[in-house]
Amino acid sequence: MWEKATWGDSTNSQALEPRAIKLYHKNLEIHTEKANALNSMAPAPRPGEQYVIVTEKQFNAFALICSLIENNVIDEMYLAIYRINQPTVQAIIGFIEAGKIKKGTFVISSFFNQTKKPEQWAIMLRDFCKQNDNFNHTYTHTHAKVMAARVKDDHYVFEGSGNMSDNATIEQYRYENNKQVFEFHKEWMNSISE
Repeated sequence: MWEKATWGDSTNSQALEPRAIKLYHKNLEIHTEKANALNSMAPAPRPGEQYVIVTEKQFNAFALICSLIENNVIDEMYLAIYRINQPTVQAIIGFIEAGKIKKGTFVISSFFNQTKKPEQWAIMLRDFCKQNDNFNHTYTHTHAKVMAARVKDDHYVFEGSGNMSDNATIEQYRYENNKQVFEFHKEWMNSISE
């Protein structure tokens, strides 16, 4: 189990305001605890294995990312999400910069990038992807909530009702290790981001 999250500390803290730094570290701490709870309740599924989860406390797919990178590198990650918060975007960028996520595609709701004043996290993610050849992004009209990650020969898929921000107490998820489902999500997300 984890002591304290340190793998995302490569984020450039000089570029963050003190309040943002505090939120960033608090977000990592909270999701490290949730990753530990996920590992206790539903260890990483073996190929063909699936969990169906209904939460009674706040939880989201970011805890799964934290769980996967504890002892692994994510070779590919495909994320379709309606809402994500700035500390989570900062942490994901930190994981990428630390070499914990090698390649990825982000499909994000256009609502947060096309308003009169786009949210800071949307600008941050867009700018990061533009500067990194292994990462693509697109903003489109979506309400999907899917995270698919390949770690070596495992193909994890996490789908459900929760966003990657603060969620309602009751959310439902499906967590599985399924290459066919992984490839399905990879294909449609890559086709949208091209």
